[in-house]
Amino acid sequence: MMSTTWFIAKEYLKRLQISFEENGRKTFSLYPYGQTETNEIEVFPGISWITLTTRLMDLSNVTDAKKKDVYEKLLKSNAKLVEITFGIDKKDCLIIRNAIPVDGISYDSFNCTYEAHLAGIKFFQKTLLPTLL
Repeated sequence: MMSTTWFIAKEYLKRLQISFEENGRKTFSLYPYGQTETNEIEVFPGISWITLTTRLMDLSNVTDAKKKDVYEKLLKSNAKLVEITFGIDKKDCLIIRNAIPVDGISYDSFNCTYEAHLAGIKFFQKTLLPTLL
């Protein structure tokens, strides 16, 4: 099933006409042109889900007191938004992630998930980031 998911994700990315690189048979790296200030969106085709993840901000140099404020704002944003989630990854980076179930996947649902991801990145850059600095 994993290889089938890989080929489905690759085909949908081609249809979106976005520049991307294949990272072995594990992930794709997308480089959307002009739509965001983001360098890379990682697409991981798993067995049950295809996830999109973007690192938005390195928090490793942020003080613990400031991190508490960041975490609170992320939780409030997660409560307001649909289809995307903000979090912190193991490299202490603020990330945005969303996923689409493989069962019943279609190009339209994949495209909607991708568009939601881009909208979430824009929300971060225009609305959330200015409150974190």
